Amino acid sequence: MSNLEVRKFDWDFEGIPFIWNPEQPRFSTLMNQITFVIISFERYISKAMRQAESRITNEEVKREARLFGQQEGVHASAHMKHARALIARYPGLQTILDECNESYDAQLENESLEYHLAYAASMEAIFTPFFKMILDHREILFADGDERLSSMLLWHFCEEIEHRSSALIVYDEVVGSYWYRFRNAKPMRKHVRALFDMSIERFKEHVPDVPHEAYEGNPFASVPRPATLRSAFGIFASQMPLHDPTHQPLPAYYDEWIGRWRGGEDVRKFYGQPAMHAAKPQEA
Repeated sequence: MSNLEVRKFDWDFEGIPFIWNPEQPRFSTLMNQITFVIISFERYISKAMRQAESRITNEEVKREARLFGQQEGVHASAHMKHARALIARYPGLQTILDECNESYDAQLENESLEYHLAYAASMEAIFTPFFKMILDHREILFADGDERLSSMLLWHFCEEIEHRSSALIVYDEVVGSYWYRFRNAKPMRKHVRALFDMSIERFKEHVPDVPHEAYEGNPFASVPRPATLRSAFGIFASQMPLHDPTHQPLPAYYDEWIGRWRGGEDVRKFYGQPAMHAAKPQEA
């Protein structure tokens, strides 16, 4: 079992600009996309974990499901504060939240618990190699960014590393079939991709006052190519039979972050540049 802790922080993103890292406009936009999509995604996962509890007989697995769902709920709440700050400046962005919520609510209603747990296990397995690349190259991606969002994202991604095995543990206990996950992997990826495609189109519609490069190109163009290739291979491998996230290479930064948190450091504003503020609210 994982050793999960539910950590709650008082995040404040009031006035944060859309491009919160001027040196990384495309990466800034990608992280904004993650904020809007992840709120609905993680609430969906939390609900699936609560549904699964009645099907779990192993008490350790039941505890894993409960703590995993609680962590995901805390992450959704943190990203909601970021989303609300952006919506205050660009009210039209509310449509992204609405569409994501509608999509995940429909999936929760129309698909089985087995599907929800497979969705969680498949998506969460991808996160370890993806977030490892980001954490390993945090200086490139976050050092010039607003310290509030940089610090929140680093916390979130470290906790994703922490609970990297949780979704699969629950899936194996309740469902246990790799081939069921494999058969449904394509529609699951299609669902996530559609929400990210939708979010970028809504950004273009409602956030016109940003550089062109914020919407075009590779968000990881500044990351060394060998690292992006390793991440891509890790994502591919994460969907294979017998893959166990527990034994995957982990970012050294995870232990550093845990040490700073346990040492009492204020991890809400410990990475990046002093808080940046957008000029004034603007109607979409």
